Amino acid sequence: MTDNHTPNLLGIPAWTAVQTEGWLTEYPLPVGFTWPDRYGKPRAPVPSYRVKGGYGKWLRETPYFPGLFELCHEILLKAPDDALLTPEWLAEELNKQRADQTATLL
Repeated sequence: MTDNHTPNLLGIPAWTAVQTEGWLTEYPLPVGFTWPDRYGKPRAPVPSYRVKGGYGKWLRETPYFPGLFELCHEILLKAPDDALLTPEWLAEELNKQRADQTATLL
């Protein structure tokens, strides 16, 4: 994603990557959530140091979990209007995506 936004059908930004970054800073992924790192090893996507700019900025820029920020952004962008957007909901959606990808590979 190079333009920092994803337009809706009218060409108006529906939910920007900057908004996703801010949302993730305000609501980081839950403790105990794991995701495959760049080597395929399941790890908690948390920084090992205090980050300037917040969790969302770290997740967007980290090389340790490639594609995770973009997947979070895609899920938040497509979230139903009646969805209760919580870190737990996002983690559940990410786990569904991971299960779908795993099933596709088998």
